[in-house]
Amino acid sequence: MAAITIAILSLIIYLIAHAIWRRYKYFQLRDELGIPGPKADFFTGNVKGLLKLQKKVGLENTPYMRLKLAEIYGKTFGFYAGALLEITSTELEFVKEVMIKQFSNFSNRPPFSLNDVFPIKESLLHIGKSGPHGYGWKEIRSIISPVFTTGKIKLMFGTIHERIETLITVIEKKIEKDPCMDIYE
Repeated sequence: MAAITIAILSLIIYLIAHAIWRRYKYFQLRDELGIPGPKADFFTGNVKGLLKLQKKVGLENTPYMRLKLAEIYGKTFGFYAGALLEITSTELEFVKEVMIKQFSNFSNRPPFSLNDVFPIKESLLHIGKSGPHGYGWKEIRSIISPVFTTGKIKLMFGTIHERIETLITVIEKKIEKDPCMDIYE
C-alpha cells in the first residue's frame, strides 16, 4: 500500500513540476523572439497589469490601451494574456505581412479579448475561426475581399461623394435653423 501511495505522490509531483517547467519555458518565448513587452507574472501573465492600466485610463478608452503600450514598448510588442502570448503591432508593414502576405500562416485568432468593447468586439479582425452564425474570419474575408477591389472602389466613389454632399447640405440647413441639432433625428 505504501508503494502505491509513493508512486501516486511521485506522479503528482512530477506532473506539477512538469506543468511549472512548461509555463516557465512558455514565458521565455517572447524574450527568445526578441519582442519587447512588460514583465509577466507567473500566474496571470500580464492580465493584472493590463487591468490596472484599464482602470487608470477608463473603460471608454480601453481600445486605446494597446496604443499606450506601444508608446512604452515600441511599435511591435508582446504581452501574456494568462499563458497566451499576444503580439501587437502598430507598424503598417508588419500588419500587411501578417494580414495579407502570410494570411494562410495565421489561421486563427483568439475568441476573446481584453478589449471587448464596441469598436473592437464588432471588428472583422476580432472574429475567430468560427465567428457569428458559423462563419469564421476566413469565410468572411473570402466573401468581402472581392467587393473592395480598386476598380470597384473607384466605381463607388461618385455615389459616395454624391451622398456625402447631400448629407452636408442637409446638416447645413438644419444648423441654419438651430445650431444645436439631434444627430439621430
